[in-house]
Amino acid sequence: MRLTTLLVSGVTLMAASFGPAAYAQPGGRQAALMPLPAAMTTGTGQLLVDGGFTVALAGPADPHLEVAAHILIQRLGAKTGQFLAGAPVAGVKATLTLTVTGVSATVPAPREDESYTLKVTPTGASITAATSIGINRGIATFAQLVANGPQGWAVPVVTIHDQPRFPWRGLLLDVSRHFMPVATVERTIDLMQAVKLNVLHWHLADNQGFRVESKVFPKLHQLGSDGDFYTQDQVRAVIRYAADRGIRVVPEFDMPGHTTAWLVGYPELASQPGPFAIERHWGVFDPALDPTREETYQFLDRLVGEMTSLFPDPYFHIGGDEVNGEQWKATPAVQAYMTAHGLKDTAALQALFTTRVQAIVAAHGKHAIGWDEIMDGDMPKDVAVQSWRDAESLKKAALAGHAGILSAPYYLDLNWPAGRHYAADPMPDNLPAGLESLILGGEACAWSERLSPENLDIRLWPRAAVVAEKLWSPRAMTGDGAAMYARLDAVARDLASAGSRHESAGAAMLARVAGPAGVDALLPLAQAVQPLQDYRRSALRPDAVQSTPLNRLVDAVPAESGQARAFGLAVEHFLANPKDVQARAAVWRPLMVWAQGDTLLGPHVAATPLLAELAGPSAKLARLADAGMAAAEALHTGKPMVDRAGREKAVADAADAGAELEFAILPAVARLVKVAP
Repeated sequence: MRLTTLLVSGVTLMAASFGPAAYAQPGGRQAALMPLPAAMTTGTGQLLVDGGFTVALAGPADPHLEVAAHILIQRLGAKTGQFLAGAPVAGVKATLTLTVTGVSATVPAPREDESYTLKVTPTGASITAATSIGINRGIATFAQLVANGPQGWAVPVVTIHDQPRFPWRGLLLDVSRHFMPVATVERTIDLMQAVKLNVLHWHLADNQGFRVESKVFPKLHQLGSDGDFYTQDQVRAVIRYAADRGIRVVPEFDMPGHTTAWLVGYPELASQPGPFAIERHWGVFDPALDPTREETYQFLDRLVGEMTSLFPDPYFHIGGDEVNGEQWKATPAVQAYMTAHGLKDTAALQALFTTRVQAIVAAHGKHAIGWDEIMDGDMPKDVAVQSWRDAESLKKAALAGHAGILSAPYYLDLNWPAGRHYAADPMPDNLPAGLESLILGGEACAWSERLSPENLDIRLWPRAAVVAEKLWSPRAMTGDGAAMYARLDAVARDLASAGSRHESAGAAMLARVAGPAGVDALLPLAQAVQPLQDYRRSALRPDAVQSTPLNRLVDAVPAESGQARAFGLAVEHFLANPKDVQARAAVWRPLMVWAQGDTLLGPHVAATPLLAELAGPSAKLARLADAGMAAAEALHTGKPMVDRAGREKAVADAADAGAELEFAILPAVARLVKVAP
C-alpha cells in the first residue's frame, strides 16, 4: 500500500451506499456531498465542465459576488487540472450563472439568509440566492458535484434547494499556543467555505501569547508574543478575506484567567506582583487579572474599545474559562475585598468581574460571549454561552434565557473519530418548546497545544466537514454514521483539491520521521496507530507545548486510522462468517503486513531519535498482529488457538503502545483473540 493511500483522509471507503442524498455521478459512480443538502432531486444526463466552462453574474453589482465567481473558477481548475476562464463573463450565455437579488453587506451578520437554489441541466446551470453569501454556499455544493467520468469532468443533472439548520457553524482556531501565519488562517477560511462553515472563532490571546497588535497597549504584543503577532492591517485583511467567502470573524480575548502573556508587559493588572513570563507548558495556571481594582476595568475599557473597533462582528468573546482562583485566594487585598462585598468564593468574584466586562463590551456596541463558566453569575440575557465542558450546560444556558453554542463534542484536537463527532447533535434533548431558537449552533475547536502550521490540516480535515454537516443538514439526514464514512473519503479528496494539506503534509512528515529507514518501512506501523485521545498526551508531557517540536510519528498520523477502521469492519464480517475464505483473507492480509512490519523498521530504529522511540511500538505491533493471525486461523479452522496465554499477553501489552500512540487495530484484534476457540 502506497503512502498516498495511507494519508488520504484517515478514513477508508467501505460502503456503496451514500445515504439519503446519493445519486449517480458521471460514469455510474456514487456522488458524495458534505454537508448533505436539505432537498434534492436528480434527473438524467450531465453538464460538462471542460475548457469552455464559463461563469456569468446576474443581479445587483456586488464585489463579494465577483470574488465568489473567481473562487469557484480557481477551485474547479485545481480539481480538474484544466485551464478555465479566469474571470466571469458578461453578455454571453455562460455555463453557470450566479444570480443574486440583493447586495451583501461589507461583512456578514448573524442569521444571514444563506439559502440557495442550484439547478443543473445538460446545457447549463444556475445558482440563485438572496446575496453572495448564499452563492458561496451554492458554489461549495457545485464544486463537490464535479467528478470525472467517461466523457470527462461533469456535473449530474440535479435541482437542489438548500438552507442551513443552524445560523452559527463555527471553527475555533487557536493561534496563541502555536502561532498560525496569515496564509494558514486564509487557507483555513477557504476550507471552511468549502464545507459551509460560517464563523471563524479566532482565539487570539492566552497564556502562551498575545497575537494582535495593540496601539493602545503595545507591550501586549511586543512582550507577550515572541514577535509572532498580527498587525492590525493584517487583521483587517483577514476579515475582508473571510467576508468575501461569507464567513464572520469573531475574536476571543480570554479573561480574567489565561492572561499570563498579558501580564508580561502589564504586571500591574495581576492580583500579585510579577514578574511574569510567557507560559511554555500545558495546564491551568494561577495568574489572573485583578477584579478588585478599578484600574483593571479602565485598562479593559480602552483595550476592548480598540479591539471592538478592529473587529466588526457584533459578538466579542471574553473567554472566562478555567479560572482556579488560587492567586486571588493568596492575595490579602483580594480577600478583604471579597469580605467587604459579601462574595462567598472566587466563583462569585469572577461573576462580578464578568458582569463588569460584559457592561464594557455592551458599551462598545457588542454582545459578549463566553465559555460556560460565566453562567455562575447573574448575566444579562444578551450574553451568549459557549458550552465546552458538557452538552448539559448548553441546555442550562437556554433555560436561563441565554443563546448558546455547543463545542463540547466537537474538539478536533482531542483526536476523536469522526463518528463520535457525528453522533452528537447541538439541539439539547427535552428542551422546552419555544427555546429552540436560543440554540445558535456549534463550533469545532482546534486548540493548538499539539498543532502547528505544518500539521494543522491533518487534525482539522476532513473531520471538520463532519461537524459542518451536523450544523448545516436537517437532523433526519445525519443519523447514519456508516453512510457518513462512505462519503467522507471522497470529501477528503475534494478538500485536498481545495487547498487542504492533510495529505501532503502527512506525507512529508512521515518521510521525515522515516529518514534512513524509508517510508515503506514505516507504513505498517503508521497504518495501525493513531494519536492518544483526549488530554493524555498533555498529561504525559505537560512541558511540551512550545518547547518540543511537533515532528514525531504521533504528530504525522491522522487522528483516525482508515486502515484500522476498514480492518474492524472486516473483522465484523469475518466473525459473522468465520468459514468464508474471502472473509478470512480480508482479515489475514493486513495482519500479515503488520506482523512483518518490524522486520522492515526494526533494523533502523537506532538511526535517529525519531525512529528510536518507535522500537517498542513496532515490536508490540508485530506481536499483536501475530496474535490476531493465530486467532483468525483458529476461528476459520475450528481448532484451538495455539499459545492462548501468549496471545492474550500480546493484546494486554498493546494497551500501552508507547510514543504517545495507541494501536487503532487493538479493539478488533482483542475481539478476535477473545472469541477464538
